Amino acid sequence: MRWDSPAGIQTQATNTFGIRSFGDDFVKDTWGIAKLNTFITANMANEIRYQYGRDFEYEFAQQPSPYELSRLVNTPTFTNPLGLPPQVSVTNGFTFGVPTFLQRPSFPDESTYQIADTLTWTRGKHSFKFGTDVRRVHDNSQNLRTQFGSYSYSSATNYILDAVIGKGCGTNVTPVPCYTNYSQAFGPIGFEFDTTDVSAFAADDWKILPRLSLSMGLRYEREVLPDAFPALINPLVAQTGKMPADKANFGPRLGFAYDITGNGKTIIRGGYGIYYGRIINSTIFNALTNTGMPGAQRTFSISPSATSIVFPRILSSPAGAGAAPNVTFFNSGFQAPQIHQFDLIAERDMGWGTTLRVSYLGSLGRELPNFVDTNLAAPTKLITYQVLNGGPLGKLGTYTTPLFSSRLTSAFGAETAIFSGANSSYNALAVDVIHRMSHHIQFNANYTWAHSLDFGQNESTFSDTNDLFSPLNFQADYGNSIYDVRHRVVLNAVAYSPWKRSGWLGYLTNDWTLAPIFQFQTGLPFSLGTSGNAPGGVPGGGGVNGSGGAFRIDAVGRNTFRFPSTYVQDLRLSKTIKVKERYSVEMLADVFNLANHTNVTGVTTLGYSVVSTGTVPLIGGGTQACSAASPCLNFNTSGPTPVSGAPFTPQIGVPNSANSNFIYSPRQLQLGVRVKF
Repeated sequence: MRWDSPAGIQTQATNTFGIRSFGDDFVKDTWGIAKLNTFITANMANEIRYQYGRDFEYEFAQQPSPYELSRLVNTPTFTNPLGLPPQVSVTNGFTFGVPTFLQRPSFPDESTYQIADTLTWTRGKHSFKFGTDVRRVHDNSQNLRTQFGSYSYSSATNYILDAVIGKGCGTNVTPVPCYTNYSQAFGPIGFEFDTTDVSAFAADDWKILPRLSLSMGLRYEREVLPDAFPALINPLVAQTGKMPADKANFGPRLGFAYDITGNGKTIIRGGYGIYYGRIINSTIFNALTNTGMPGAQRTFSISPSATSIVFPRILSSPAGAGAAPNVTFFNSGFQAPQIHQFDLIAERDMGWGTTLRVSYLGSLGRELPNFVDTNLAAPTKLITYQVLNGGPLGKLGTYTTPLFSSRLTSAFGAETAIFSGANSSYNALAVDVIHRMSHHIQFNANYTWAHSLDFGQNESTFSDTNDLFSPLNFQADYGNSIYDVRHRVVLNAVAYSPWKRSGWLGYLTNDWTLAPIFQFQTGLPFSLGTSGNAPGGVPGGGGVNGSGGAFRIDAVGRNTFRFPSTYVQDLRLSKTIKVKERYSVEMLADVFNLANHTNVTGVTTLGYSVVSTGTVPLIGGGTQACSAASPCLNFNTSGPTPVSGAPFTPQIGVPNSANSNFIYSPRQLQLGVRVKF
């Protein structure tokens, strides 16, 4: 497979990226598989399989726009030493410049070598299987994230103050820059390493009785990680010299099927198994290379101050950073992700080709990976915010939280521990009514109730700096999963025209097919977010408690708000015309989202903004002064400056995109013709 996609990295229907900030994407994939099947005896067979594959992907920034060249690369006062513009991102606004993940000369250039063997042996009432699998992956990753620098702004106003007016922000005699944070990385652009996955299993399908079957199995898995690079082991952070070695990954499996009545009309099935996930290579890469050593990849995070770098300058070397590098490492005792899955299903043949099925499904995630900054000193004081303009905290009037204001050591910035402490749970009850094709119709009606909870599992492919709201209160991250769909209904059917007419009338009326499908589900959850940083928070930190963790509020909870419910109704209508005995023509009309229902795919999640200087207009009139000593949390509302009598319109949960992904779309009509011969 060969893929060239200029400006093709961003694939959403709409984007808030600059016109030259999408990035060029290229992929070269090559795979080959060889298998040998051997029948050793009449009841014993063996399959050995070998695979080689190479996944070579690379991405580059586009030629900067004239604005970026004039504002970010060449100005009357300086020339960018790297020749490419830093990324500039504005909260709830836009992003331009070189994205932080570029350049990527090879990311990854990954070669896979795999050999697997499976032996199947049937003996009496038993069917045994034994197998082994060895997979070795060589990774050549060439990417230094944020190598061209990255400016973050909390508002377009602050960006304009820096980029156009150059006045700076704050009330100090010497104004400080208006950006929230500046980051830049230095060091080698890439590294190479190997991982090896080894597994073995044994299984037995046993027909104990004519009405009872039992399935048993045991699987062992181990992922052998590379050793830490000796030159990059940080003597001040011992964890950078030790990679995980999880050797106890035994996964038992047990399942059964029982015919209660003996006539095949009432069946009960159940099963339980433990499954293990991989420690992904991109996370391994960060732990190997982000150790804070001079030869490692080092990322510096700079908060605005009177002596900080001034927009749009970037650093030419780490010596000018004026900040300590960050460090990433695996926590001691890190375990591979673990999933416990179980189900119990009762199925009853109701007659007339109809089956009723009731299922309980469960899944428990254990030892799931997460990220926390361990270089945070315990808070020694509280910070109290004035809550302005209502919202979930409006009745309280104030909000108080511990303030993280200092680091344990100034030698480093964030010291991110990759730990395996996040758990999850999924429980579901599903009811299905299935009617097999008879009397020219078949249908399926399905309802699922489910609830999914977790401690903030994430979708990061590398590592985050700090995902927890508070390193001292893990319980604050417990809540609905981002995948929690409480109710889901799916109805579908296929109906054929039952009549058969002869002559010319038959060409018009015979062989019609109608196939509708309807899907409904309650909306996914989301959290009320915050913007801005607590005054006096840890350098490089952010959020209402200054820790640099999750930008939300513990008193409101995680994932306590929901998207609107989604509805999708699709329909196919087809007509088949037979031409002689061996030929037919089928004409099809497919309608997607028949009702043209608007399915919301994005909402405003910003709930409160931290304000520590100036005044805030109040709903109903007047203003409120805010300062570092008495900061404010201002609820996000719409419209012009609030005045007496103006409507109060909260912005959280207001849709800002709809029908803008691969699942939901506006109504579409598709016509087709299929010729069968």
